[in-house]
Amino acid sequence: MLASVLSWAVCYAAGFENVISPARPTHIAQGRDNYIVQGLPNLILVRGYFDRDKAEKALKQAWYCVVEACREWIEITIPTDLSGSTWRYCWKRDWNLWANYSWEFFCISGDSIYQVKQRLTQAKRQRDWVGVNWSGESSSLSGVNAIAYPELGRKGDPRQYSYQAENAKVRAFYQQLSDTLGEAFIDPREELSIPELIKRMITHGDVAQKVADNLRQQLRPGKPEKPDELDRLITDIQTKLKPGTFKELNRFNRKTNSKSPEHWTGWFQGDGDQAGNYLKTLQPITIKEFSHMMRDWGRNLQSNTYLPGDTRIVYAGGDDFMGVMFTEKEQLPIERCLDCFIKFKSSVWNKPLKKPISVSVGFVWAGPKLPQREVLQHCRQAEQLAKQQGRDRINFRILFNSGTYLDWCCPWWILEKGIMGKYSDHEGKQNWVHIYNDVAMLEARHAFGPNNDDKTVAIALFKAYFGDDNDWLDGPYHWNDGKNPYDTGILGEANLLIPAEVPRAITEWVINLAKVGFHLHREWGKGND
Repeated sequence: MLASVLSWAVCYAAGFENVISPARPTHIAQGRDNYIVQGLPNLILVRGYFDRDKAEKALKQAWYCVVEACREWIEITIPTDLSGSTWRYCWKRDWNLWANYSWEFFCISGDSIYQVKQRLTQAKRQRDWVGVNWSGESSSLSGVNAIAYPELGRKGDPRQYSYQAENAKVRAFYQQLSDTLGEAFIDPREELSIPELIKRMITHGDVAQKVADNLRQQLRPGKPEKPDELDRLITDIQTKLKPGTFKELNRFNRKTNSKSPEHWTGWFQGDGDQAGNYLKTLQPITIKEFSHMMRDWGRNLQSNTYLPGDTRIVYAGGDDFMGVMFTEKEQLPIERCLDCFIKFKSSVWNKPLKKPISVSVGFVWAGPKLPQREVLQHCRQAEQLAKQQGRDRINFRILFNSGTYLDWCCPWWILEKGIMGKYSDHEGKQNWVHIYNDVAMLEARHAFGPNNDDKTVAIALFKAYFGDDNDWLDGPYHWNDGKNPYDTGILGEANLLIPAEVPRAITEWVINLAKVGFHLHREWGKGND
């Protein structure tokens, strides 16, 4: 949502009639209310001359409005601590530093979109950021990752410093924030830096309205009030992101009674593959059509009935999306998540229209005692692993309460071909504990080779459980085709591995299939996870 607000400001400065991407849907001119305002991308293509200083000024103005709106809202809304004493807000300098040194900005011009894309890639290699000389880098109460609380930046005698007293103030402040914004936005046990706090707050309707008011004064002073894209964006936040609508997403309190176990949840994050490279091949009119298609898809994803349980889409903009799978009053069976992803590409990504690019997804099945920020970090890592291993696939990650995890990365077509359904144990049943135990025993005896460098045992094990006639581990299925983006190999791009590394990669793929497959077919939420 933050990127949408900042991108809107740049598009406004450029003039929406000059913006090629993100495309402005034609039905806005017809007065229809379902104009897609969320998901404006951070890459904006503008036809004609757009002064760099003007563009950068629009971005910085918008970001400054956001930062100041959040800070002022807190100081006005929470003037006193829990005991009634006035908070000493000493943190303005730290907020100003983030307001002035947070973003990289690149403005490139050229005679064609292809030329602009090439120049942009080159410019981004040089970076465009200014490092702040933060103090106390190793401390959680100062520095770049400092905990945002009123006395951040307060000067005092270090000899009189008390960690217990300082920590008590942090806890009290976050309890107040949670009580004010809603626990769905901020859990009282969290410790957020200033930018993380801003990203949470801007999704709150009251704060978003203050941001909009600040932006309106900065970007169009003196102009009459009228509904526009910014108003629609704020209305969308207020109607869809109210704290009350997220109560059921509280992972720490989802219990039907005091004796029932806490519930595991599934988090997924995805992104279209090499969308930038695809755009280089298109003409401006085709880019608009593609932008329309992806933003329509993001809007419709919110109400997709194929997703299991009470799935909530946290974000969907263009080809980027993120969501959480759960049921409000009981443990969501993980197999329902698996069933969804088996047909995800055909039933979600390529609906209502087949996309010209593929998609990579990271799915994390997370324990209830993990901090949400850690879960989100794993979600990003899982998605990146899917891309690094060849794209057009999903990476399943089982994330335990201890912080340890298991990964298995699989091309979509293998899931759709029914690899999970082909599993059969020695008794002709689908009890995955047998292959799980076999792998554990073989690993203990080093049967896979000292470095998992002998694929013979792995292939034999795979055929024993998935059928002698199953040839998916053979050479033709190792690598991405290259000619057809939908023909993806188990090992991804051929240049990712040298020939000597292939046996180890095949073996690890089978081992990970056995371990993750076992957890994808077991019961969770019984109190012994």
